[in-house]
Amino acid sequence: MNGGRAADFAAFERRGWAARSATYGEGFGAMTAGVHPALLDAVGAGPGSRLLEVGCGTGRLAALALRRGAEVTATDAVAEMVAAAAAALPGARVEQAALPGLPYPDGWFDAAVGAFVINHVPDPPAAAADLHRVLAPGGRLALSCWDTLAANRAQGLVFDAVRAVGGPPPAGLPGAAPFTRYASVDGLTALLTGGGFTDVTVTPVRWTHRVDPADWWRHVLGGTVITAALVEGRPPAETDAIRTEYLRLAAPYADEGLPVAALVATGTRG
Repeated sequence: MNGGRAADFAAFERRGWAARSATYGEGFGAMTAGVHPALLDAVGAGPGSRLLEVGCGTGRLAALALRRGAEVTATDAVAEMVAAAAAALPGARVEQAALPGLPYPDGWFDAAVGAFVINHVPDPPAAAADLHRVLAPGGRLALSCWDTLAANRAQGLVFDAVRAVGGPPPAGLPGAAPFTRYASVDGLTALLTGGGFTDVTVTPVRWTHRVDPADWWRHVLGGTVITAALVEGRPPAETDAIRTEYLRLAAPYADEGLPVAALVATGTRG
């Protein structure tokens, strides 16, 4: 993705997240919390550790890190998300900062985590290198991204419904996310290794999100940007048809919950 397209992608994402700062945390943000313990375990977040969180959203992961005793700096590129997180995290330093372009000195943190943020940045290799830069030697990084839609049914059901209804995609959507080429075990490994990290591992993480399917439809639209735009940007009749098909597909999961699947990549700053 060239510089202009990357800038357009970043602007589209930030507008979308700003509009969802009041609705993200209750639904989609609650679902992402299933990966938070794995991220904090991977970097050894605990008493005295200087922890950076990138893409903090409304502050759920940072709150867990604080409870573990870490000294937390939580950042997000979107001012509205920073305001929401700051209100929820009186014990943390919460700042607006984009990735790449973190405003911190080299080697400032002992650990860094990011839950589903690397898949939203305009330049993933530069983001990985920037995270490497701000970590102290021996510092640990843990990032999560979504696994395939076939495994991650919490999102896959919506895309299946869109595909079943058909029709052209809405106008105004950005091109494919810059992270798309890295969204695999091999891709994540190459991304972190290219950023300077050693001892890189990528591990699948699975959990179940129990939610009423009708509520989950609302949470997806209120807690995602690209996915929501793919649905809401269509004519009302198509949007209604997609919802009807999604509810049909989601019905078997009403009691057992929605399978969620992520990849967690970890590495060490040499």
